[in-house]
Amino acid sequence: MRWIPCALTSVVVVAAVTSAQTEPEYIIQFSHVVAETTPKGKAANLMAKLINERLAGRVRMEVYSNSQLYNDNKVMEAMRLASGKTGIMAAPSLSKFLKFSRQIQAFDLPFLFHDLSEVHKLQDSPLAAKLTEGIQRRSLHALGFWDNGMKVFSIRGARPLIRVPDDFRGKKFRIQTSDVHAAMIEALGGIPQKLPFKEVYTALGQGVVDGQENTWSNIYSKKFYEVQDYITVSDHGYLGYLLVVSDAFWKGLPADIRKALTKILREVTNQARVYAQEFADADRQRIADSGTITIVELTREQRAQWVEATKPVEKRFRRKIGNKLMTEIHQLLGH
Repeated sequence: MRWIPCALTSVVVVAAVTSAQTEPEYIIQFSHVVAETTPKGKAANLMAKLINERLAGRVRMEVYSNSQLYNDNKVMEAMRLASGKTGIMAAPSLSKFLKFSRQIQAFDLPFLFHDLSEVHKLQDSPLAAKLTEGIQRRSLHALGFWDNGMKVFSIRGARPLIRVPDDFRGKKFRIQTSDVHAAMIEALGGIPQKLPFKEVYTALGQGVVDGQENTWSNIYSKKFYEVQDYITVSDHGYLGYLLVVSDAFWKGLPADIRKALTKILREVTNQARVYAQEFADADRQRIADSGTITIVELTREQRAQWVEATKPVEKRFRRKIGNKLMTEIHQLLGH
């Protein structure tokens, strides 16, 4: 039986309208927690547009933004319980999957990637399947990775974050729910503080935490720069999303529909990367133009000190992620 919450049907985004006389065989409800104007929001709407155009009459995708259907904590359980010909799809941040997969912690390791091109090299390789093995065993099907971007640090105080551990010592930093992130902050000399994303602005403004790590688009869209004094361009880690759907729903689709959806997903993933980079560049400039915060670039020598300080983090989590897998990742990336 197809279930669509009546209270939400007026706000659903459908990129293309099918004929009133044509009821599709399958419906995909894409639930996400951000605005339509974000990289993830734009990618979701593009995917709906392509699916509704190319598979009209067979598949319809409906996009629910801003947590209108589910938040990230509830959506995965909802998609696992969904049945019939309506499937739920989502793209939560990678940290949300840590309880399902120890391997996916590799994406949280500090300075594993020199830049986004190395992130994409791993995501597009056969090793990506090994990183999501645990997710597959929890009745979810991994469809691909979408970018938010590389992370930088911000701080409120008299000086920027340059020297480690001196500039971190005694400072509290908000992190996602990730033991790897906590170990990284401790290695740099700071005090990790796990907080929900929606509480970060207030926590920064009230001094509950002194700083945070995030991407340019998140820092700008949530106005963190208004309550911080410095941003250090560290590019120390990656923030991304994993696109998932119920494994039972995916395997229940006819082979030709799965093939068509897989092709669309590749197209949208490539465009999602473009969206993320465009937002990162534009939002960095907007933050700089605001005049409310100072942006600091690390020298090669300073960055090397950060890298050296955080090396113990990978050593600590290497066994949990998998020694062999980490060796294969380093071989793939060439370092």
